[in-house]
Amino acid sequence: MTVSLTDPKTEASTERVLVSRQPIYQSDMTVFGYELLFRDGDIDHAVITDGAKATAQVIVNTWEIGMDAMVGKHLAFINFERDMLMGDYCESLPPDRVVLEVLETVEPDPALIERLRQLRRKGYRIALDDFVCSERYQPLLEVADEVKIDVLATDWPEIERALAIIRKYPVKLIAEKVETREQFIRCREAGFQLFQGYFFCRPQNVSAKPMPANRLAMIQLLTQLNKPDTQIEELEKTISKDLALTYKLLRYINSAICSLDRNVESIRHAIVLAGLEKMRIWASLIVFSGFQDTPRDVIVTGAIRARMCEVLATKLGLPNPERYFLVGLFSVLDAVLDRPLKQILSMLSLSDEIREALLERKGQLGTVLSCVQSYERREWEDAQASVQLVQQAVEASYLEALSWSSSMVGGLSAPR
Repeated sequence: MTVSLTDPKTEASTERVLVSRQPIYQSDMTVFGYELLFRDGDIDHAVITDGAKATAQVIVNTWEIGMDAMVGKHLAFINFERDMLMGDYCESLPPDRVVLEVLETVEPDPALIERLRQLRRKGYRIALDDFVCSERYQPLLEVADEVKIDVLATDWPEIERALAIIRKYPVKLIAEKVETREQFIRCREAGFQLFQGYFFCRPQNVSAKPMPANRLAMIQLLTQLNKPDTQIEELEKTISKDLALTYKLLRYINSAICSLDRNVESIRHAIVLAGLEKMRIWASLIVFSGFQDTPRDVIVTGAIRARMCEVLATKLGLPNPERYFLVGLFSVLDAVLDRPLKQILSMLSLSDEIREALLERKGQLGTVLSCVQSYERREWEDAQASVQLVQQAVEASYLEALSWSSSMVGGLSAPR
């Protein structure tokens, strides 16, 4: 079964963000959580050549689709290889929403055990995937919350021997790859508390049309974030160049990762809310997971609108002109994502003023955006009247925006 957030009529011809999920049930058949799985197409198994990249893609795609859309209020189980655990990547996820699933290929040396202890102190749950209860792997039981046993690939006598050891630790047992009712009953009677497998539900693909990010802008941003003297102004300038980056930043901010309890007013505000450390993780994962180039014509339009809104706000003496930049930039999101703008904005923590300006052209923000769009349509008198500026001032704002966008978006321009 595939759950898609794109229009089914156009889905086959568009690139999509794709993550698969498989529920993990409790003995009463209520959902405990979902394992999120890498998928590179509408197939019910993964083709993985790079485990770390697959994990990064799952994380980034989960931000894109939204944690609530993926798992609701349940826990998300995500597979991690050693490098992703030892680095900061796993800490880009909210500790109260995820379970870090340690793959069976990870070697349990002292450094790894200490890292898992550290993650648990930060509030993360640890699960052991396809656990083999040999003496070599038993130290992992001291830092685990859940332990998965593959009941399809493991002989029952071996399972019973493993259970005798695992029961000495305060962990929950997950029977993995349960394919028949008989297996489910036998596992439940043996003391397993959680169950996963085709008997209950095959993995479901969840998809959405992706927002591509310009790799050059991402690399520039990542470089800036790793400088010891990083300035917010510099980050703001880089992110402002690229609509995709701005959108992804706000999706990240809006997730439970940053525990957002206030609305975002501008790109600068979003950077401050996230903090430099989380920004570094965010940028690293997006670069690592890989994205397509940004659609050029739409981005040019968005850049011109954004800058012209900001320039007009400055000429009018309006406070916080950077808010006008954001409104202009986001006015083309529906064209980029091929979704209704209202649906997109529902996923972002924006102030009511910004939301109403984009959807209804209300308030000062909406008035300035209306002026810009009137000018685009060559409705000179409407543009001038809406902001009560002389025509020369409106035209000068447009020309400044055109010049700025040409330099920011690699020399591209749009016809007047």
